[in-house]
Amino acid sequence: MKMGLQDSRMLNSNIRASISNWSGNAILLAYLLFTVIPIAWFLIASIEPPSAIQSPNPFTLFKPTLQNYIDVFAKLNLMRFIFNSLIICSVSTVVSTLAGVPAAYGFARLKTRGMERLSLWILSNRMLPPIAVVIPVYLLLGQLGMLDTRIGLIIIYSAFNLPYVVWTMISFFEEIPIELDEAAALDGSTILGTLCRIMVPIAAPGIIATAIFAFILCWSEFLFAVILTSSTAQTLPVAIASFVTDRGIEWGKMSAAGSVLIVPLTVLFYSIQRFLIRGLSFGAIAG
Repeated sequence: MKMGLQDSRMLNSNIRASISNWSGNAILLAYLLFTVIPIAWFLIASIEPPSAIQSPNPFTLFKPTLQNYIDVFAKLNLMRFIFNSLIICSVSTVVSTLAGVPAAYGFARLKTRGMERLSLWILSNRMLPPIAVVIPVYLLLGQLGMLDTRIGLIIIYSAFNLPYVVWTMISFFEEIPIELDEAAALDGSTILGTLCRIMVPIAAPGIIATAIFAFILCWSEFLFAVILTSSTAQTLPVAIASFVTDRGIEWGKMSAAGSVLIVPLTVLFYSIQRFLIRGLSFGAIAG
């Protein structure tokens, strides 16, 4: 009797585990389809001729063509927009990281009165909707002669990414034992020396992960780029938006340019995913 009851309980446990596994796999599959199908449609549209894109039948057979890519690179000179995006995003990421890492280390270690309020004020700047400050920023850059310049966008992107870098890196530095700082101080190291020689190497995965996300925020930013630039410093998202015209939407060219937008991010993630995973899990294992 007891053996039969134990077998029954074991069977029920196995059934529940199987149902749980199947349900979890089904949810993951649904999420995968939800995220992959739009990207797949985007990539397919980039190699479709206009007749296939405009066809009411979504499963219309077509002969793949690279004409959309040829048009956006040859006629639109897409490389100019790509170069602008790479320069602006890379420099602003470096600037915000170089400024944000020491600030985050200070907030994590110097627990003085009013420091928490100051850190909350920095975070509140990141919460501010960009549309609320775009007009003052436009007027300010106009007075400084920085409209439609790369340096103007670099300054704005660096300023808006700085609160994100600071708040993200605070949690990484707080997970590093303070005894390391005390040991370095006993050896005669300065605060700056401790930061550069000890803290930065330990928190390197977190710094890399934070810099990657800061780069992504810049790479996909549209509002400031479309308002603060007109021709010289326009970025890739602005170029993609130019395919929405008064005569209609050029879906093929927009898809081709959009594919170019997501390719660098995909390559970046796959090439440094090891550092990204270490950085995201740093807070869970550093202590």
